[in-house]
Amino acid sequence: MLLFLLGTSTPAQAVYGGSDATNNPIVVGILPAQSATQAGCSGALVAPRIIFTAAHCLTGDPSQLWVAQPGSDLRDLSKVRIQAERFFTPVDFSVKTFPYQNDFGVITLKTAFDGYTPLLFASLSDITQWATAGDSVIHVGYGCTSMVDKPPCKPTSPTPNEFTTTFEKVTPPQFLTLKPQTFSMTKISVQKTICGGDSGSPVLKSQAGSWIYIGAQSSSNGAGCTPTCEINCVATQGLPAANLEMVQEAFSSVKMQLATPSAVQKKTSITCVKGKLTKKITALKPACPSGYKKK
Repeated sequence: MLLFLLGTSTPAQAVYGGSDATNNPIVVGILPAQSATQAGCSGALVAPRIIFTAAHCLTGDPSQLWVAQPGSDLRDLSKVRIQAERFFTPVDFSVKTFPYQNDFGVITLKTAFDGYTPLLFASLSDITQWATAGDSVIHVGYGCTSMVDKPPCKPTSPTPNEFTTTFEKVTPPQFLTLKPQTFSMTKISVQKTICGGDSGSPVLKSQAGSWIYIGAQSSSNGAGCTPTCEINCVATQGLPAANLEMVQEAFSSVKMQLATPSAVQKKTSITCVKGKLTKKITALKPACPSGYKKK
């Protein structure tokens, strides 16, 4: 994949400056052959037969792609690999112009992985709230881990790596053509960035002991394992929350139901009284203090 530097943008590459994420229960390598030891793209196992990734990773015949066991070392050919069965991409996605609109896709697999880690899927309102607050998120993928003067970087990593960053809410000029509410943005730098092989990799949030899936890595306006990065250097992600009908179709095709609860637990308020005293209690599950009654 081409990497366009200062003043332009590029399809997403991999994780540089991160830490080892072997055995991560969500990230998968998307392979060009069953015996491949390097991934062309990354993705996320979100159900036993469902992979979320970037739409630009899904070209050609689905049967040409294989998905490795989550978090595995791709050099270990004893680990399970399952063949892709079908691709789902948004009707408004196209690779004819860049940046790619609505760059989110789904793979269904021919058979199921034995186990998976249940995830919550972030809603658009969740993402807006977190971006406004500058909340932290995790990138994890099978991309390159070495700096190069210019792209492409080689080789991609046989093991997954991750780094923590924050949401970005200010859209750089390169991404102003993207439709609002179809993408999220995260901050990257020359020191910590996505690189080649990280396209489609999950951006995750950990909250209250649960993993929350936000989006699939799509593109960036710098870094990418190269020494150039703009002042407002960001990576963008395609969102399942912007494509719920398509995601539901993919789940239905493997006879699964899609539950889409908001990842954010909403606080509610109640009024409690004790004689002439009044207290307003706001919490996830509000209850009146001892001696007070709910009004």
